[in-house]
Amino acid sequence: MLFKVDSKVFEKVPNLCIGAVIVEGVDNKNRYEAIDELLSRQISVEKSELLKESSVKKMKCLELYHHAMKEMNINSSKFLCSIEALLTRLNKKGELPFLNATVNLGNYISLKYKLPVGVHDINQLKDDLCVRFATQKDTEFLENSLENDELSVGEPVYASSNSIRTCRWIWRQMEAGRVSENATRLLFPIDGFSENKEQILKACEELAMLLEDNFSCTARVELLDVEHNAVKLDQLSKRELMIENSIKIMLKGVAEHTAISEIRSKLQNADEEERPLIIKLGLDPSAQDIHLGHSVVLRKIRQLQDLGHKAVIIIGDYTGRIGDPTGKSKTRKQLTEEEVLANAKTYQEQIFKIIDKNKTEVRFNSEWLDKMNFADVITLASKCTVARMLERDDFNNRYTNHLPLSIHEFFYPLMQAYDSVAIKADIELGGTDQTFNILMGRNIQKDYGIKPQLTLFMPLLEGIDGIEKMSKSLGNYVGIDEEPHVIYEKVMKISDNMIIKYYNLCTDIHPDDIAKIVMRLDNNENPRDIKMELAFEITKLYCGEDEAKEAKKRFIDVYQKNLTPDDVDVLILEEGNGNLEENIIDALLETGKFQSKSEIRRLIKQGGVKWNDEKVSTLNDIEFREENVLKVGKRHMFKIQI
Repeated sequence: MLFKVDSKVFEKVPNLCIGAVIVEGVDNKNRYEAIDELLSRQISVEKSELLKESSVKKMKCLELYHHAMKEMNINSSKFLCSIEALLTRLNKKGELPFLNATVNLGNYISLKYKLPVGVHDINQLKDDLCVRFATQKDTEFLENSLENDELSVGEPVYASSNSIRTCRWIWRQMEAGRVSENATRLLFPIDGFSENKEQILKACEELAMLLEDNFSCTARVELLDVEHNAVKLDQLSKRELMIENSIKIMLKGVAEHTAISEIRSKLQNADEEERPLIIKLGLDPSAQDIHLGHSVVLRKIRQLQDLGHKAVIIIGDYTGRIGDPTGKSKTRKQLTEEEVLANAKTYQEQIFKIIDKNKTEVRFNSEWLDKMNFADVITLASKCTVARMLERDDFNNRYTNHLPLSIHEFFYPLMQAYDSVAIKADIELGGTDQTFNILMGRNIQKDYGIKPQLTLFMPLLEGIDGIEKMSKSLGNYVGIDEEPHVIYEKVMKISDNMIIKYYNLCTDIHPDDIAKIVMRLDNNENPRDIKMELAFEITKLYCGEDEAKEAKKRFIDVYQKNLTPDDVDVLILEEGNGNLEENIIDALLETGKFQSKSEIRRLIKQGGVKWNDEKVSTLNDIEFREENVLKVGKRHMFKIQI
C-alpha cells in the first residue's frame, strides 16, 4: 500500500512537498500526560504570540498556503487550511479540544511549526492513499459530502479508492478519515512546499522522535515531491530499511543531489547484483595540507565506505598538466609531471587518515587518457557543444569580457568527465564549485552507453569565523594534524548557528542523532554544552578518544576553571637584557603563533594580554613571582622563565 501524489497535482503546484511520518505499533488508548503537557505549553506560547498579530489570516507563515489553494481553485477565506483553522479557533476561544494522544501530538507539531498536520489510520484505508483531484465517481458517494458543502469534481482531496479522507486538500478531515483509539498504524502527512521543506523535515523528525519516545513504537520519515511522488505505507523489509538508512546517511549534509528515486534505484540494483557502488573522487594534485574544509568530501566517502561501497580516487596527473581554471579569471599554470606526482604522494598520505585504505583504489587518469588517439579525442569533443561549455561561469565571464580563453581549457571538463566513463562510476562527489564538471561526467556516461552516475554536491564549509570559506591563509581553519587541544579549542570558537552544519559536514554522527541535537537546541539547551560534544567528536575522529578526553579536560581547566595546564609553552627570557616588553614581543614572535610584532603590540594596547591573570597595558612594569603565566589573546598561554 502506498501514499502518493498524483502527477496532475504537481502540474498545478510543482513546488508541493509533503512530509510523511509512518508509524507502526502505537497504543492510542491511553492518556499520555507528557503529550497533554506539551500541547498545553504550546497553546500558551501561541496565545501570547497571537496577541502580537493583527489577524491570523495575514500571518506570513500562511502565505504559501493561500497562494497554493488559489492555484487549486480553493477559496482560502471560506475553507481555511488546518493550521489556520487551529490558530483561528485558538484566537477566538483561547483553547483547543484535547482528543486522543496521537491527534494531540499532531496538533502540538502543527502549532509549533505552523504547518498543516494530518493523521490517517493506515488499517482503515481501502487502497493506496492518494492526493489527487476529485472525480465524478467520488461525488456519487454520500459519505463524501458534508452538510451544506457538497464535494465538487476537480477539487484536491486525500482519498483511498473513492473514500475521501480529507477534502479540499488540507481543509478538513472527513468522518472516514478520523483516527480512533484503536488505531495502531498511522500516517502523519505534513503539507508544505519546497520553500519550507527544511521546516517540514524538522517537524517530521521531532514528531517521529516524540512518537518513539512516548509510544515505544517505530517511526520513519519520508518526503514526497515532484521527483519522488510515492512512499510505501506497509512495514519495510530489512533490505528496504537498509536502503533507506543508506539514503539517509548518503544525503546527510549534502547541498544538491540526484533525485532520491534514482538514488534508491541505484542502491537496489547494486544490492541485487551483490556489488559495491563505485564512488569517484577526482583530486587536482596541487599540494596542500588537509583541514576540515577539505575533509568534508572525504568524510562523505568514508561514510559510504562504511556502508560497504568502494572509493576510486582519481589523481589527475594528466588533467593536472592542463590545469583546471575553476573560478579563475585566467588560465591556471600547468604542472609538470614531477610536480603532479610529488603532490599526489603528499595527498595520498593525508587522505588515508580519513578514508578506508582497504576500500579504496587509487588510479591516475593518464592510465586511459595517455592511450587516446586523435580520433578518440575528436569523438570525446563531439559530446559537448560550445554553447554548453560556455554555460560554465568562468568560461562565460572570460569570453564575455574578451579575456584569453584557450581551446585546450575546454578539454579539462571533458577529460575529467571521461574519467567517469573509464571507471564506470556509480557516484561522483565534489564541492558545489564543481557542479559543471561533475554533471558533465554524468552526461558523457550516457553518450558512452553507461548508466549515469549519481551526483552528490557538498557545500563549502565556513571557517571558525563563521563568515569566510575555511582557509589556511585566512587563519580560520582547523587542521586535522593539529594538536588535540588546538582542534578542540578551535571548534569551540565556531558561532552557535554553525553547530549543526559542523555536525553534518565534519562528523560521522547519524542523521537521526543530529535531528535530536537540533531539538535540544530548539528547546533552548545551552549551545556551549552541545558545542563541547561537537569539539570532542571532531577531536576524537582525528586524535582518538583518549586524546579527545584530555583536550576536553584541558579546555575545562583553562577556560572554565582558569587553571594553567601542565604542558603550556615556555618562553625563556634573558635576565636584564634591555627593554623587557620588546624582549617578550621578540620571544612571542619566534613561537610562530603571531603574524607580526605589531599584532602583539596591538593586543597589549587593547587589553588582550594578562600577566598572572591580571590585565596589563604594558609588559615593562610587571612583577615576577616564582611561577609566571602570560596569556596573549583568547587562546595563547605561556609560562615565563628567566
